[in-house]
Amino acid sequence: MTDAEVGAMARQLGLCYGYNRGLPQPFRLALCGLRNAAPVAARLEAHCWRSWVLGRHEEPPWGTWPAASLVYLSADAEATLDHIEAGDVLVIGGVVDHANVASRVGLARGVAEAHAVRTARLPLDGIVSVRKTSLTCLAVLQILANFAESGDWAAAVREAPALHCAPMRKY
Repeated sequence: MTDAEVGAMARQLGLCYGYNRGLPQPFRLALCGLRNAAPVAARLEAHCWRSWVLGRHEEPPWGTWPAASLVYLSADAEATLDHIEAGDVLVIGGVVDHANVASRVGLARGVAEAHAVRTARLPLDGIVSVRKTSLTCLAVLQILANFAESGDWAAAVREAPALHCAPMRKY
């Protein structure tokens, strides 16, 4: 990741943590792969991340939870996330695989598949028209939180604040 991408990831994680804290039923968040994420961890110091109430794991998700329980969310996945099971551990990746960088398209999915982790994409088709389907971590978290509350993907996507306040050219 470039220095700018490291900074953006740290900001996204801070925004996600803050948003999650304000939810009526917050998710149990965890940061994984910290052993290999020293630059991001250093940037998180500005967000006082050591005081955050969440899991911290040196290992990546597939070294922390059973692979069968993991669902790595990737815009490139063939499967669509239609529902969320009680034991599912959803992975919102920190792999920057912007659609505008050809060498990175599919990188997150490839990492997950290399570790026998199933992948899924959010069901955006027919709900919202976006230029690129790789969303920010905050937008994904907001959509998941809305879906957990309503059980309706269309409403979950429509009501995600990040999709309303960010410039739509971003998506």
